Amino acid sequence: MIEQPSFEQSDIVQETCHVLVWHFRTLLRLNKDELGFHTRLFSHVLHPERNFVYAGKSKDSLSESRPHPEHVVPCAILITECKRLIKADTHSDRDIAVMLQKHWKVADISKREQRLLDIELRLKSRMPDDDWTFETGDTYARLKCAGIVLLPLPIVRDA
Repeated sequence: MIEQPSFEQSDIVQETCHVLVWHFRTLLRLNKDELGFHTRLFSHVLHPERNFVYAGKSKDSLSESRPHPEHVVPCAILITECKRLIKADTHSDRDIAVMLQKHWKVADISKREQRLLDIELRLKSRMPDDDWTFETGDTYARLKCAGIVLLPLPIVRDA
């Protein structure tokens, strides 16, 4: 069973987000826009992601022996939005890292739900609302558009 992250895990995610923003800013400053921006970066830098940024599972995924791990906000969006804010130079690295931490979530969904998101709704690497922004957007907008509801995570009590 996966539980909500502890305070220490939250700190690790926060600092990792700050490191990622620093990495992105450094690459952009060096005009290395074509390097270092792979979407798999997220699943490698915090591994396994579900131990750090797990948002829950859908009811449909319970019947599958191997549910599909889905980034709630696509990694391509996470990268694009971080780059946009860095280039605009309107937010501090810490502010961008906080936004990244808010939207960097992984959930278990069924294969059917994955097909619905990726193929039928064509939301594999985009958000459903063209007005969605990193600054104010609903992290769960894609799942809501597809009617995917995550089961609540168990509450972790301090010992």
